[in-house]
Amino acid sequence: MTCRLLLADDHEIVRRNLREIIESRTDCIVVAEAIDGLQAVQLVRELTPDVAVVDISMPQLNGLDAARQMRKASPKTKILILTMHDASALIAKIQETGVDGYVLKSDAPSRLPMAIDSLLHNRTFFDSSGPEQFSRGNTA
Repeated sequence: MTCRLLLADDHEIVRRNLREIIESRTDCIVVAEAIDGLQAVQLVRELTPDVAVVDISMPQLNGLDAARQMRKASPKTKILILTMHDASALIAKIQETGVDGYVLKSDAPSRLPMAIDSLLHNRTFFDSSGPEQFSRGNTA
């Protein structure tokens, strides 16, 4: 079964490159693209995608605030945060939003397909060295 994915980033070139990675290396199709956090939340409400890949730094509403609203609007949508910053200092803040993982933009070509696969198999993806080997709520 094909997964439906929302892609949110304010840079067209980044969205284009991410779309190529996603559609060529996963079983997902990009059903919509958002250029800011407000549009991303609206599209999640309307489309209830399986996965939302959301840039952390966007206009109107940043990725973390958008993720909080997306989580409320569509609890089943898996949310993956993209960031260009080493997220080690942001991990707690990112996890507080209820997202399912993050990927560094610099690692996206190799890590994004793995992260999406992890989310679709109910695993989190919170570090740049690989997917966490547990499901949400199971720390064993």
